[in-house]
Amino acid sequence: MTFDFDVITIGAGVIGVAISDELAKNKYKVAILERNPRVAQETSEGNSGIIHGGFDPTPGKLNATLNLQGRKIYEKSWFKELDFPWTKIDSLVLAFNKEEMSEVGKLYKRGLTNGVSENELKVLTKEQVMKLEPNVNSNIVGALLCTASYVVDPVLLTQSLVKRALKYKAQLFLNHEVISIKSLTSGFKISCRTNNKELSFTCQYVINAAGHYADEMANMIDCHDFTLKTRRGQYCILEKTERNIINNHVLFMVPTIHGKGVIVAPMTDGHILVGPTAIDNVAKNETRIITVDDIKYINKIGLRLIPSLKMNKTCKVISGSRPISVETDDFVIASASNNKNFINVTGIKSPGLSAAPAIALLVAELLK
Repeated sequence: MTFDFDVITIGAGVIGVAISDELAKNKYKVAILERNPRVAQETSEGNSGIIHGGFDPTPGKLNATLNLQGRKIYEKSWFKELDFPWTKIDSLVLAFNKEEMSEVGKLYKRGLTNGVSENELKVLTKEQVMKLEPNVNSNIVGALLCTASYVVDPVLLTQSLVKRALKYKAQLFLNHEVISIKSLTSGFKISCRTNNKELSFTCQYVINAAGHYADEMANMIDCHDFTLKTRRGQYCILEKTERNIINNHVLFMVPTIHGKGVIVAPMTDGHILVGPTAIDNVAKNETRIITVDDIKYINKIGLRLIPSLKMNKTCKVISGSRPISVETDDFVIASASNNKNFINVTGIKSPGLSAAPAIALLVAELLK
């Protein structure tokens, strides 16, 4: 059978576009279908933009392996080859008591287990932290320092990847909402709704990178290999006048106790990011909604990290969400159990942005 495309990727967030870019580079004829009018309007847009060093994920999980691999690809190639803003920063995980300081020690060992280099991690005393960040809460007792972190603009990163994918002859179809997928003898027929019309494409392989809607895409071919739930996080963005409140660090609470909790981080455009919250099981069409209660919580925790933080300088509030795999709480990157040519790429929570380059390579290997 002759197909319109070798591969169709559903979803033009950073993950779907990164995969499509890699496949197009490897001479696959690729189409990207996106229901929104622009790329990166969902999970990728409501994102902290942090490329994590790799000390946080649970050792042995796929997201831990791909976090480190992805971060190194950013360093070796993406930062050099792609045109998007990025800044080298360091991470500080702040501990406020002995229990949290004990967890900092465990995070240090976890980082080494994950493959983070010894010269990229260090446990600091209170005095060392205060020298690095004089405005942090003086009640801290110490911190973990990771010197292998970065901050990027995830939307501009995705746009840069799209430009490169198009140079490799990939095709992008915006405002194309997938309404059905039918398995053929050796491929698929995908029908889309666009401008009140229906169009169909055929392909040999499907990459299901549809974020929160990946389960619905999989169900269209009677694949029920995973279950997703939403986790919405809200951020407050402070005006550029507040940039000097922190130096070149992203400040975390201890993740093993607080989840990743609220962070305070510099952005590539000179603003300060405070957030996110974490609310499970919101409706899929409400993952970008803002709530006043979340803003109050962000204010409270942000001030715990930096008491002099001027939360009244908030100039923008955004919200985003992560699709969480209920079964594994890990990335799900595998062919559908009932069709090896349909590859699910879902459950991409943090550190998904960090892992994006490695996810792309893994999917390319699956296709081979």
